[in-house]
Amino acid sequence: MRIVKEQVKQQFLAYTDCYDRKDPKVRLKIDHTLRVAGLADRIEESELPAQNTGVGWLLGMLHDIGRFEQLRRYHTFSDSRSIDHAEFGADLLFREGMIGQFLAADEEECRLLEKAIRLHNKLDLPADLTDRERFYCNVIRDADKIDILRVICETPFDDIYDCTREELAGSPVTDEVFRQAMQRRTVDRAVSRTPMDSYLNKITFVYGLVFEESRRLVQQQGHLRQMLDYHSQNAETERRLEAIRQDIRQYLKES
Repeated sequence: MRIVKEQVKQQFLAYTDCYDRKDPKVRLKIDHTLRVAGLADRIEESELPAQNTGVGWLLGMLHDIGRFEQLRRYHTFSDSRSIDHAEFGADLLFREGMIGQFLAADEEECRLLEKAIRLHNKLDLPADLTDRERFYCNVIRDADKIDILRVICETPFDDIYDCTREELAGSPVTDEVFRQAMQRRTVDRAVSRTPMDSYLNKITFVYGLVFEESRRLVQQQGHLRQMLDYHSQNAETERRLEAIRQDIRQYLKES
């Protein structure tokens, strides 16, 4: 598979020209895509310094292709209120043939790319992946998680959250979410019930990071630290947040 980065990037930008770039949510996803591609490239390079193939970078460019049409059709990035954007993007690329607009890839290569894109937002990976499939799935998943933390910290509140600042500030943490967080697990979105549950889902991304370079990048960029520094106006929530803060800081020292 021959990856011509400039060609892929220009095709991606041409595709996104079909959407309203004045919409902050469209701009957010374009910027996110470019950043994830760069992060994935750095992670792949850290693991394969002598043979970086560019596949990680390519996955970064394509992983969220379904987000733009999701936003146009459903006016939301919430998968639970619309469609699974990873499944949808994989269908666009590999069932409707859009992948051919970006590069020529044989059946085996397409299978690798499709699996990584289809699985990039899932809580866990299936057991039946090949070593190569698992590696690239983990590369794109780590890169995506790292930049989502940045997006949350740098994007205006109203462009991300489906709640008000006041609702987040007073929001409780449900027992199951707190239990999963204290078990050093990425909180399952399926058990999230409150705005603070969703916030903790993102914070606990750190427990799902696979590569040492990913954990180094998270600490270097500082967005996780910024999220951990958030203080709740709900006394019980603040008590639970402090326990999670302390445990994550200890985890990062150990890892």
